[in-house]
Amino acid sequence: MRWLNNLGLSARALSRSRWRTVLSISAVAVGIASVTVLIGAGVGAERALRAALEPLGENLLVVNPARRQTDALRGGGGEGESLSVSDARAMRALAEARHIAPVAERQLLASAGGASVPVKVMGTTPSFEQVRNYPLLTGRFIDEEDLKAAERVVVIGALVVENLYGGELPQGETLSIDGVPFRIVGVYRKKGTAPNGSNEDELLIVPLTTAMRRLLDVDYLTRVFVQAKSEEAVPRLEDRITRLLRERHDILDGPDDFSVHDQTALLRSQQQVGGTFRRVVPWLSALALALGGVGLLAVCMLSVRERYAEIGLRLAVGGLPRDILLQFLSEALLISVVGGIVGLGLGAAGIFAGSALTRWPMALSWTAVVYPFGISVAIAMVFGTWPALRAARLDPIVALNSQ
Repeated sequence: MRWLNNLGLSARALSRSRWRTVLSISAVAVGIASVTVLIGAGVGAERALRAALEPLGENLLVVNPARRQTDALRGGGGEGESLSVSDARAMRALAEARHIAPVAERQLLASAGGASVPVKVMGTTPSFEQVRNYPLLTGRFIDEEDLKAAERVVVIGALVVENLYGGELPQGETLSIDGVPFRIVGVYRKKGTAPNGSNEDELLIVPLTTAMRRLLDVDYLTRVFVQAKSEEAVPRLEDRITRLLRERHDILDGPDDFSVHDQTALLRSQQQVGGTFRRVVPWLSALALALGGVGLLAVCMLSVRERYAEIGLRLAVGGLPRDILLQFLSEALLISVVGGIVGLGLGAAGIFAGSALTRWPMALSWTAVVYPFGISVAIAMVFGTWPALRAARLDPIVALNSQ
């Protein structure tokens, strides 16, 4: 009840100096709004990076064959044939590797219901679903039984569903790939455009054995996706794959007939930049909030000086120093809380406006609300304590004679 009484007295005292109170609240609000927008920008950027990483897969290496030179004078090149299924099996034995997904792919023609569209047909293994993060909308993914029996089953993307079936889910229907009928067993969720510009929704995914024997008639792989067990293991795994393939391909001094790429290296470096930004945010926040705190300190000190007579009278009639201390702490707290609420509103408006008017991703998260509001209370405790202590320690005779 004492706190409630003090807050009531504080509200009446602050209302007597409205403009000064408004300026102090505004100083705190600007600091809180700045912190809210900074945190929102950092959280939004982090979410955008995670969204960009999601289609690629986590901790992913891509092993590609070197292109075959077909015309040395013109610099022409054909599809590389240096990677084999046995190479992929050997990579699976590496300690740093979690999943291996060998791939054989080609652009072919898919037909259904009298309509035909060119699509990329990808033969792979069941682990591709985890390696490349292809969650299903309906049905199932290819499994080991499909792989062993070279079954003619296919998992299709959202763009194929739209182009060939008008958006209707074609679960269990037949799709013709280059004249060969396949049964649709699943449809994966829409993924959109990958960072390399390819459309992830136009793929047809079939068992690797089926693709190599019945569609492509090849004995080599287009690429191999390798997922490391952790981010820290990626560089070690890249080195192990390079040494393994050089040994298997009998490469001593010549150039490699393959390449190993860290698919997420660029995005991870961007994420590190985002981490640096997050480390800078507290310092920028402290600077912005210090301005609000200094304004609050000045207002509280001025309020104490102007109310010497009131303080002296309360102490003279039996008021306790702790009551005076609570009185002025309540005023500081009230200013900070109101400034915090106004600042959060301004910050939220700034986040939504910034997202709408610029391409910089911003997001209003719980950290952008709780952290600044907690700091607004801390401002009251830090910058309001000294004026409150000064008021509580006044000699009542000196305070009364000062007016």
